[in-house]
Amino acid sequence: MVHVAGSLGVNTAPVLRTTVLECLATEPALIVLDVAELRTHEDVALTVLPALAQHAAAWPGSAVSMAAAPAPLRHALDRMAVARQIPLFATTDAAIAHGCAGAPGGEPPMMRVRLQPMLDATAAARHLVDRACRLWGVARLADLAELIITELVSNGVRHAGTELEVRVSLRRHQLHLSVRDGSHALPVRGSSDDTLAEGGRGLLVVEALTQRWGCTPVPDGKVVWASLRA
Repeated sequence: MVHVAGSLGVNTAPVLRTTVLECLATEPALIVLDVAELRTHEDVALTVLPALAQHAAAWPGSAVSMAAAPAPLRHALDRMAVARQIPLFATTDAAIAHGCAGAPGGEPPMMRVRLQPMLDATAAARHLVDRACRLWGVARLADLAELIITELVSNGVRHAGTELEVRVSLRRHQLHLSVRDGSHALPVRGSSDDTLAEGGRGLLVVEALTQRWGCTPVPDGKVVWASLRA
């Protein structure tokens, strides 16, 4: 649960965005925004909420809901059609209960491994992904997922040079692959005319083969992720 209080405006919306992205890095099944003490004087700032929900749905497949909105905020959410995109509940307990009821039984399957930025990191990551795909009944995705995780890990080894945490999870009919590193430098996708540039080709491959991919900043670095339809 994220307790959101104070005034939400164009200048403060990035703070809310950063906070929620930090929460997403832990791959929660559900994020409930308690907005009982939130007020807004700029309706346009509320557009940060559906944007965050879309990011959460793409990776790591988390559901986002709101709860306990006071009347002025509810009216603003209606004006901006935000309530049509993010479920709004009367209480946080109701939001949590609904989220738990709508989730599949038990925690979604997830595997992870920490790797040093060495040449054999890609082999270890491929082994993890192959094992996960076969164990979870999506073996048909194994070859593609191995190729993608190879590119993500290679990029981390080459450009971040820090310890890497590789995660693979299956939730909401999507296979999610992610690599967390300790560098704040965001990945740069090479152009189609420069596929041989260092790092460029790898991200072009990821973009071409996945349903979605992206990068989520976290306090100690970033998470580069990709999703495949399972």
